[in-house]
Amino acid sequence: MTVWIVGIVLADHYLGGWIRRTINGLLPATVLGAYPEVQGWLLVVDIVFGLGLVALSEEIVFRRCARHLLQSYLDDGFALVLATSFLFGAYHWWTGFGNIGEAVVIGGLLMTLYRRSGALWPAVLGHYLTDIVNFAL
Repeated sequence: MTVWIVGIVLADHYLGGWIRRTINGLLPATVLGAYPEVQGWLLVVDIVFGLGLVALSEEIVFRRCARHLLQSYLDDGFALVLATSFLFGAYHWWTGFGNIGEAVVIGGLLMTLYRRSGALWPAVLGHYLTDIVNFAL
């Protein structure tokens, strides 16, 4: 699990960051908004609790619920991973095409981790750590 989670965090930071910067740089008009910048004690609360709640809720919706709903139509293989990854990417539409691409890649890795582990907590932890790297460091 540790290798997978560290690999996902590194893939998001390097590959996902490159995808986001490159595509959003080429198509800046696709970025419709940005995450708010917080400071002081609110930053600590946001990093510890806010990002944790985001990771938990998105993993419940895009891994657990989407898998449960789509499994009867797509089986539990590559098509399911792809479909849930594209749903996860589409959810991030307002942050630009680059972020959509990054979310699709990371969504696929997180779904693969969820399927391989049989538990949701590794995907939640991987998602939480990628968000910390993206927003706090």
